[in-house]
Amino acid sequence: MKKIVYILFILSVVYGCSTYSAFKTPVPIQDEENKIAVTDSVEYELLILDTGFESWFASRNNIATAHSNAYYKNWNQIYVLEWNQLYMQGNPNIDNYIDYDQFEEYGLEINYKLYNYFQFVEEKTGISIVRR
Repeated sequence: MKKIVYILFILSVVYGCSTYSAFKTPVPIQDEENKIAVTDSVEYELLILDTGFESWFASRNNIATAHSNAYYKNWNQIYVLEWNQLYMQGNPNIDNYIDYDQFEEYGLEINYKLYNYFQFVEEKTGISIVRR
């Protein structure tokens, strides 16, 4: 009986340590010149559950292209670092950890919306996440 438990334990460890790929493999397609091209169809969505953000965001008559994507990305890196530190310190105003990869290209729309979310939180809570 102990051997069966031991074998099941070893199998579960091996299974648990196996790699998992959360991304789909690119699908080859034929282009105009009958060459095979690989499509990269990774899309990101920013889901903000904070009540009031969507109406606050819509009421701002800002244009996303007022700044470059690099501008928003740089500020988001700083904000996310500070946000996650506040979360780890147990700040009651910060409910979650943000998993933002600085090397991933999220695009202007996502970076712009995330940047504005940080502005919304600073305005709503009165706390300064990043001191400028």
